[in-house]
Amino acid sequence: MTNPMRILFVSDEVNPFSKSSSTATIVRQLPEQLHNEGGYEIRIMMPRYGIVSERRNRLHEVIRLSGTRIKMGNRAETLKVKVASIPGIRLQVYFMDNDYYFKRKGIYQTTQNNQLFEDNLERALFFGRASLETIRKLGWAPDIIHAFGWLSGFVPMLLQTEYAGDDIFGNTQSVFTAHPVSFDAMIDEAFVETERLDDALPLAGKNPNNVGNMFADATISLPQIEEKTASALSFVDTPGEQLEIARSVYEQLLSKVAA
Repeated sequence: MTNPMRILFVSDEVNPFSKSSSTATIVRQLPEQLHNEGGYEIRIMMPRYGIVSERRNRLHEVIRLSGTRIKMGNRAETLKVKVASIPGIRLQVYFMDNDYYFKRKGIYQTTQNNQLFEDNLERALFFGRASLETIRKLGWAPDIIHAFGWLSGFVPMLLQTEYAGDDIFGNTQSVFTAHPVSFDAMIDEAFVETERLDDALPLAGKNPNNVGNMFADATISLPQIEEKTASALSFVDTPGEQLEIARSVYEQLLSKVAA
């Protein structure tokens, strides 16, 4: 019996916990389809925004995964990891929780007056580091990490830089699906220096969507997005076809590793 393919989904949003973007729907449907097919082990991670109700969604803290200190510039933030099941299916979502970055009523901006959060770049980097640190604590080596959305854009870069020497990610391949946002938050040299990102390719003038596309081993665009990446490979609106597209990309990446 062959070992199951291990796939980690890291996403800005997952329906029904947060569903303001089309990525939320895909990251709800695609893992379920893979799970139902068999032959796959699935993990899903997203931020625990202040708009995600712990009581209504029955989140509970995973003590053994919580307490990691995530280095951010000259300070560190403590990570809490919470978990909840997607209603109707036997898949769990791990929530990266931190009061400083995510205890806010909004994703990129406040829901009340649409005031943009000034530290969205930091929040994205924290989320990427928190997700990979949690996988290390789980001791679960993913074959594929598929990152979805602007806040997940640093994940492919982190795999090739800060976590490049980590055995648990030694054979991990990354896929990125960008999601456009209605604001500009560009990396500058000060951010690169403060967060010690000098080992990466030149990042100044880029945003997390750009970074994800630069560093991922493969990219898949969202449906109806005009600005395609060089691969021109795109999801479609039909869930069954989304499964076929994703599975084809995953299998091609793993065949390269095996070769």
